[in-house]
Amino acid sequence: MAAAICLAGSAHAAEYTSAKPLLLQAIDAPDGRAQGEIVGPIADKFRETTKSSAPVMAEVTTIKSFKQEGCKRLNVRLTQANVPTKDGKLVEFAVNYELNLCRDGSPPTEGVNHSP
Repeated sequence: MAAAICLAGSAHAAEYTSAKPLLLQAIDAPDGRAQGEIVGPIADKFRETTKSSAPVMAEVTTIKSFKQEGCKRLNVRLTQANVPTKDGKLVEFAVNYELNLCRDGSPPTEGVNHSP
């Protein structure tokens, strides 16, 4: 039963036109995670590039919390299923990137060298 609820939940993921709201949600989430479906121009570009009509899913996880309040190092993973390969197989395509971000949209000051 729990598996069915989990699967049903993923079928109705919240939709976002960019990963930015997910980044902010992950900063504030108790477990440091946020996920949803990317729609609009970014998803269209994925579909055009990968030749897959599957949804583009985003998952943001917190890697590190900085001393500065509301600032985290985040991992963003964008995935799309059913992407055809040259030999005809269908695979999951994934893009991962990391960034340092504060709730106000700026980077954290920790670890930044300031010139005199």
